[in-house]
Amino acid sequence: MSVQKCFLAMLLLNICFVFHVKDAKSAQSQPAHSLQDLVKVIGVRDAKISPDGRHFSVVFRDHTQEKLAIFATATLKPISVFHVRGLRRSVGQVDWVNNERLVYSVQESYLNDKSLRDSGELFGANIDGTGHDVLFGDIAFEKPTTSRIKKKKPEKGNHKIIDLLANDDEHILISFYPWVLKGKFWRADNNLVPSVYKLNVYTGRKTLVTKLHLPGAHAITDNRGQVRFSVGINAHNRSVVSYREKQSDDWGDFVLKDFPANYAQPLAFSSDDKSVYLSATVAGGTSGLFRVNLADQSYVKEFHDPTVDMSQTIKDYQDQDIIIVGKELGLPSYQYLSPNDRKAKLHKTLVASFPTHDIRITSSTRDGHWSIVYAFSDTNSGDYYLFNAKEMAAQHLFSASSWLAPELMASMKPITVKTRDNQQIHGYLTLPNSGKKNLPLVVYPHGGPHGIRDRWGYDWEVQLLAKSGYAVLQINFRGSDGYGVGFQNAGSGKWGTLMQDDVTDATLAMIERGVANKDRICIYGASYGAYAALMGAVREPNLYKCTIGSMGVYDLPMMFEAGDITRRESGLAYLRDVLGNDLADQKQRSPVYNVNKIKATVLLIHGEKDERVPIAQAEALKDAFDNIGKEYQWLALNDEAHGYYDEENRLRIYRKILDFLQANIGE
Repeated sequence: MSVQKCFLAMLLLNICFVFHVKDAKSAQSQPAHSLQDLVKVIGVRDAKISPDGRHFSVVFRDHTQEKLAIFATATLKPISVFHVRGLRRSVGQVDWVNNERLVYSVQESYLNDKSLRDSGELFGANIDGTGHDVLFGDIAFEKPTTSRIKKKKPEKGNHKIIDLLANDDEHILISFYPWVLKGKFWRADNNLVPSVYKLNVYTGRKTLVTKLHLPGAHAITDNRGQVRFSVGINAHNRSVVSYREKQSDDWGDFVLKDFPANYAQPLAFSSDDKSVYLSATVAGGTSGLFRVNLADQSYVKEFHDPTVDMSQTIKDYQDQDIIIVGKELGLPSYQYLSPNDRKAKLHKTLVASFPTHDIRITSSTRDGHWSIVYAFSDTNSGDYYLFNAKEMAAQHLFSASSWLAPELMASMKPITVKTRDNQQIHGYLTLPNSGKKNLPLVVYPHGGPHGIRDRWGYDWEVQLLAKSGYAVLQINFRGSDGYGVGFQNAGSGKWGTLMQDDVTDATLAMIERGVANKDRICIYGASYGAYAALMGAVREPNLYKCTIGSMGVYDLPMMFEAGDITRRESGLAYLRDVLGNDLADQKQRSPVYNVNKIKATVLLIHGEKDERVPIAQAEALKDAFDNIGKEYQWLALNDEAHGYYDEENRLRIYRKILDFLQANIGE
């Protein structure tokens, strides 16, 4: 047996047969987690079952590489393992095309950068280990191993699978986003419109199906695999939807009289292809689900919640009909649009069987007999189960992070806070398991910030902080996603002002509720979160004892001059929307120009290869501190970009952070 198969066989030694979540050992019998345990990258992901249920696939981590394994469902034995040649290349997304063949994308990190990027390549493989060939993309890295796929000109760009064509075992539909050579590097060309190809998963032969209507657009197909919607962002950073009745027709604007164009997104066709399911805002508020008749624009409101946007939709086994809608204020809850549907019944049963977890049905057989179920929670990074719908039995397969004990983790609780202007905002509070009150608090604003939100679920950074004795506050300030378009738009032009006040008000609420010790509060964030952390120290010099900025924005005018957001016109339009055009105002809202107001101790962390937020941002803040003689701590990583992917680097970073917190707000 190969090394890979031996490794996978070891994973299966602890398989247990349960219907509910597997029994856990008592917390007292479990050793405390080390820092290394918590920063370790998830070991197993994306388990999926074949259409006939005879096999399933799973991606597993082997040292620094992620590989693909195929198992026989009947025996739970691995039968083949696939990997991409090259130490810095890993298996990405995996999909079953038919009962015998899968396709997978490739991710790679560059020589001077540990971050993972899509290589643009698509591979095919048979379950028995044969036919492992590159199908699409830059084939210079891999030499075909069979004669069926002929060497051809490399295709530089990214792809996205848009339809697996359930009734066609030989083909899939992909959209292709071309790159161009700029200097020494291949980059996305934001002026080129993507193409949709029909791709043979055995030969790699492709046929042009259509062009989409805007650079970066994505396609939506009907139940026959016809490309009939194209959704993209124009140069003004506004959503544009195009539609056609037949694939052979020209694209036309999709205009609905009762829905604003920028906030109405098609999701899927109904089973008869006569209607489209639409995510749309209601009166400028939260998004709901509507089913719109394409002939006369009559519609039915399927779901709407006045407080929170719908968070996910789940389709039927056989067609694109949406049968389940989820919403999320804490642990997600669901509304069943077709309660008698087989998949809806299964989902409802699973939710009842895992009452403290959220559920994802990652894949199902075509007859609905077998499914792979992923159950996760605020304390559990996730478990995969093989579920038999006929016997209503679940069989535990893998834990995403088998070395972690969920019972030792801290619970994440939803909270609401009323702001100074009487706005109710939502967030999450995670407390250490010590049971103590009047705790040291880490305020942890999220990045983005627009179109992003904090969510309930397992967060290894939050757990690391809670394990170290800190309460952790995450708040969805105005500008965040998930609470309606009006709430998100309220953040435009309000970086460092209204958005910052929301963070401040939430922090003060934690003091008033007896959660936080007013003298032991630190604010820490990454990307925009780092901006909020430093601006918090600027605007509230007596509230925060320390501040930590990681890969952060500190000079708003520099956003228009450096970084990859400015490479496309829609990116510039986005910056103008959220930052405004007044240079003096931008400076007033930039930490770099307000360092004299900061009393808190400071730690700055940045990756030298960051293109989203270049290290020049952190260096400008560093220089500003030097100019006034303010002390700070500094950590730059020469092999990281916008995010920290290397486990050794993570250890180095979080040792630094924990030491810094201990010195400033620790006991």
